[in-house]
Amino acid sequence: MEEKIRKLETSIVNTYVEDFKFKLDEVVSMGESPIEKLMILQLFNYFQKYDKKSLDDDTSKFTSIQFIEEELCLFNFPDDDEPLSNYQLKVLTEKVEKFNYRFKNGMYYKFIGFKCTINHSEPITLVSDDNGIYFRDIEIRPQHYQFFNDNYNRIDIAFILKRRNWFNDNKLIEERKIAIECDGYDYHSSPSQKREDDIRSRKLKRAGWKDIIRYSGSEIYHINNNLNHMDYNFEELMDIIML
Repeated sequence: MEEKIRKLETSIVNTYVEDFKFKLDEVVSMGESPIEKLMILQLFNYFQKYDKKSLDDDTSKFTSIQFIEEELCLFNFPDDDEPLSNYQLKVLTEKVEKFNYRFKNGMYYKFIGFKCTINHSEPITLVSDDNGIYFRDIEIRPQHYQFFNDNYNRIDIAFILKRRNWFNDNKLIEERKIAIECDGYDYHSSPSQKREDDIRSRKLKRAGWKDIIRYSGSEIYHINNNLNHMDYNFEELMDIIML
């Protein structure tokens, strides 16, 4: 498993600039298990495969891939409109420590995911209304924290599709969210573990997640090198999120 992760990461890194590896390493480090790390890399490799090769190329599926850097402040300001609760501050403090955030000028930073923009020529962008509102941005966020009713869940990989209005400064209109769960055998095979997974899935749906998609460790591990299976899995996710 570790060798497979190393080879796939190396093949991706070779196509990007100097600071790419640092950013990718930070994102991959958000994965809690080898199969999560592998899934993160497979998704990134899928986007890289179809990334726009040049400004004149309108045949690719996506026009850009960007890393998402999170900025966290672990204290409240007196004039905050929505101050964090003590519970939220406690959870975020644990998150910063667990995932080794960088500290600078009183803030904590880490690259925690990546996003891409769907090419305007892709059929998916035809899902619009007369006001030019489109589904465009896809975000992948490993170990995404979801607060709900004074509690929280960590989602293995959040798959988020954002709907924006081109004619109003790309204002966010709507977002659709799918939780991808990477279920290794050791923690997701017994009846009690499966029952806990079902309870967790219901909680996430109550919190606004459209669906929870579970991939077994063997499914993730056996995705072949030419990405045929990854293509299928990605299109499957897009079909589900657009229902």
